[in-house]
Amino acid sequence: MAEETDQQKEEDENKRILHDAMAISREKVVILNAEPSSGAFVIWFMISSYFPVVTACLGPIANMIAVAGIVDKWRMHTDGTMVEDAKGVYGVNVASLVLGCISNFVLLLHFAKKVSYITAQVINIVGWTMAGLMLLVDIIVCAKVDFAQELHKTIGFWYAVLSMILYIGCTLLLLIHYGGYKRGRYPATFNLTDSERNVMIFTFILSIWFIWGAAMFSNIIPLTYGNALYYCVVVILTIGLGDLLPVTTAAKIMTLVYALSGLIILGVIVTLTRSVIQSSSGPIFVFYRVENARNKVYEELIANSGDMESEEAFSLIKHIRKVSRLRQQQSSTIATVFVFVLFWLLGALVFRFTENWSYFNALYFCFLCLITIGFGDFAPVSGAGRAFFVVWAICAVPLMTAIISTLGETIYAMAEELDISIVRFFNPIVNCPAKFWSMLQHYLSPIKGQGTPSQESNPIGEFVSNTTEPESSTKNESNKRISTSSNSASSGEDLIVEKLKEYLEVVQWLRELSRRQPTEKMTFDEWVRMYSAISDTTGKLLDDPKFWLSADSPLRFPVHEPQYIMQTLLNKLETDLAQLLETHSEQTKTRT
Repeated sequence: MAEETDQQKEEDENKRILHDAMAISREKVVILNAEPSSGAFVIWFMISSYFPVVTACLGPIANMIAVAGIVDKWRMHTDGTMVEDAKGVYGVNVASLVLGCISNFVLLLHFAKKVSYITAQVINIVGWTMAGLMLLVDIIVCAKVDFAQELHKTIGFWYAVLSMILYIGCTLLLLIHYGGYKRGRYPATFNLTDSERNVMIFTFILSIWFIWGAAMFSNIIPLTYGNALYYCVVVILTIGLGDLLPVTTAAKIMTLVYALSGLIILGVIVTLTRSVIQSSSGPIFVFYRVENARNKVYEELIANSGDMESEEAFSLIKHIRKVSRLRQQQSSTIATVFVFVLFWLLGALVFRFTENWSYFNALYFCFLCLITIGFGDFAPVSGAGRAFFVVWAICAVPLMTAIISTLGETIYAMAEELDISIVRFFNPIVNCPAKFWSMLQHYLSPIKGQGTPSQESNPIGEFVSNTTEPESSTKNESNKRISTSSNSASSGEDLIVEKLKEYLEVVQWLRELSRRQPTEKMTFDEWVRMYSAISDTTGKLLDDPKFWLSADSPLRFPVHEPQYIMQTLLNKLETDLAQLLETHSEQTKTRT
């Protein structure tokens, strides 16, 4: 019974070490009720992780533009004179905004873990559904009844249309997420990291900043609230179209202050978005690809009765990891570019009809806005165009962050691979004189009677020998294990000295490992050395080629290899030192 307890503790400790060394959040994977090698794993991961984040970002934006839909009138005469909205229309708009704000606040409380999942989902789905439907009825009735031939739709009307679309979108996203929970794909929770929760918080802060800015600039610049909101978006996103300008000194000063403070908030959102892309989605998708390929290879290996050497299996799992990482990088790049192009083309299509531009000019305008140039030769002037621009430009922020991050990583990886290829190509040419000189020394040394040049007579050779000694002696050191078994033939003092020497070797290796980068890859000999040092049975297990491709292999996970080996050795070192001290204490008691 005690042995089973110790074995369970050892397994739990090994799992903890593995989880600490993983390059992904363990919680985002273990809560999913799907095999990592299946396509369902990717689908439900995206639904459980990204749908709540998208909803949490769209909710504040919907409320932000809904405020503009209430403050601005919906109708105006041809000469620009505003027409008061009917009391019923105004009342329904206010009620819709209240429901939207309540839903958003409850979602914020759930993100802060103050409200349960079920309660939050019911309130959010019902609230946003009612808010969207109320606006939809309001828009349809107003469009059919209240608009005479001499009346035109203002920017406030189009803000209401976009608010309705965003409210319905939030409802659909949460319904799909709730459906996954009801099907048992994940527990009653949002599968989020701290960065993803913070994205929602700062998006909420940014929407408040836009609301305050629009209210301020509508009073110091002769603009309606809706146009002031459009002005704020152009300022904070650094597009600078130049169609709306601060004229007074007060407006110019407040524009400077508002732009600086808004850029700080926007910078935080961009940083958090990039962190989510790099630390969450990428490594988990690589893990899925590795598991998919590993399972297939492992089944083939079992079918062929394990006709493979252990080192070959190790090289194969390494190759699977490398290919999976490259393919995921390619897929991410293609998907991001596709979404970017689609976002660009659809945005241009909307501006083509709202502003009556040619499609080419609309494409030109959208592309310049996406890269924040904004020459000002084209700018939306219609209410529909400006209202759509506000939502379109804000949604472009995470998209441009994703494409810059993804393309940047791809280009960096290509440059690194090109650098390695160039080194491999020119390495034989560069080393040719050294090889020739080595061969010449080899043939001339017997004639001179000096034998083979010794490292003692060659300072450079001595330096190389000393620096490469740990690598060349890896196989010899792999047979030395941290063992707690006592040697009956040795005295207690001799045993302690012998063990301390072995521990010293491990500490020296740990010091060398601590200087390595987390992403550095370990060799087969180094893995064998680690496993041989911690266990006799594990060392024998390494002879089985199926180990490296099995579910027990740590290389199936996206782990930081130096960190994993360090943690494993430190854990074993701590355990054995405690046992050694206990043994020494017992021997001391026996003597006394």
